[in-house]
Amino acid sequence: MRRTLAVGHFLNAPFREACAPHLGRIREVFFAWPGVLSCRPAPDFTEEVRARFLADLKWSRENGILLDTLFNCNCYGDMAISPDLADFVDRVLKEMDGEGLYPDIVTTTSPFIATVLRRRHPSVKIRLSVNMRIHGTLGFEPVMELFDSFYASREHHRDLDWLAKLSAWARANGKILGMQANSGCLRQCPFQQFHDNLHGHNRIAQSKVGESFDFSVFRCKTNYERGNYEDFLRATWIRPEDLPRYEGLVDVVKLATRRHPHPVEVLNAYATYSYSGNLADLMDPAHKFPKSFDNKSFDSNPLWDAVRGCKSANDCTHCGKCAKLLESVFV
Repeated sequence: MRRTLAVGHFLNAPFREACAPHLGRIREVFFAWPGVLSCRPAPDFTEEVRARFLADLKWSRENGILLDTLFNCNCYGDMAISPDLADFVDRVLKEMDGEGLYPDIVTTTSPFIATVLRRRHPSVKIRLSVNMRIHGTLGFEPVMELFDSFYASREHHRDLDWLAKLSAWARANGKILGMQANSGCLRQCPFQQFHDNLHGHNRIAQSKVGESFDFSVFRCKTNYERGNYEDFLRATWIRPEDLPRYEGLVDVVKLATRRHPHPVEVLNAYATYSYSGNLADLMDPAHKFPKSFDNKSFDSNPLWDAVRGCKSANDCTHCGKCAKLLESVFV
C-alpha cells in the first residue's frame, strides 16, 4: 500500500476519526479556505464550523498529511487578472500562516494565480487543477515553469498506456502526477465547463432560475433520467479494487469527498481497495438509480475488462459491450 490518497475535507462526518485508520494511505487533504470560492459550494463557516475545520487541518499536519488549499474556480470575473485577486490570494496565505497552517500545495485553475504565487510565495508547490482538462504533455509544456504538479484530465484515466507515457514524462521533468478516482461526471460532459463556471458565482440562486426554464445544470442527472444507464459504465471513475493498477503510475489519487453524502464510505473503499455495495454511491455526484451497480459483480468479469480497457471510449461507436455489461452488473 502506498500513501497516495488526497482526501477532500468534509464536514458532514467526523473527519479525524474517518482518516485515523488510514494514515498510511493518505498523502494530502485538500480544502477551500473560508472566504475562498472554489469548484464546490462553500459551507457556512460559523464560528463552530471554523473551529472544527481548523482543528481538522492541524491534526492532519501533525500526522504528516500535506495541506493543499484550493483556488480552483473556473471564473473570477473582472478580477481574473487584477491586483485585487493577487492581494486576495496573498492575504489568504498569510491568514493561513497565522493559524500555523501555511499550505504545502496550492491547486488552481488560474495561470495568473500561479504566477502570483511564484513571485510572492516561492516555497509553495503549485498544482494544475483537474478542472483545466489538459489531455496530454503538449498542454502541460507551456506552463511547466508555473506548476510543480498536474492532475491529468479525466477522459483518459482508464487508458493505462496513455497514463504510463504521461507518468514517464512527468518523472523525467521532475513533476508530480495525479488523477481523480471517483468522478461521477459523464465522459466528455458538454456541461462541465458551464457547470464549473457557476461555482464562481451564486450557483444556488442561478439553479433556481434555471428551474423556471425547465433547465438543469446537472446534464448527467437528466441524461440518466432518460434511461441512459450505460453512460455510467462509459464514464471515467476507477473502482477501488482497480486502484493498484494506477498507483504505480501516479503519485496522487484524488477522492472527491468535500460535498459527498457518504465521504467515509468513499475513503474506506479506496483506502482498502475493496467495496461491497452500490458503486454509484462512491461517485461524485452520487447518482440515485432505480437499480444498484453491484460492485462485486464486476470482479473477474470479462465484460468489465473489455469496457475499462476500451480504446474507443472517447469516440464510442456503441458496439454493445457496455449494454451487455449493464445486464450483469445493474441489479
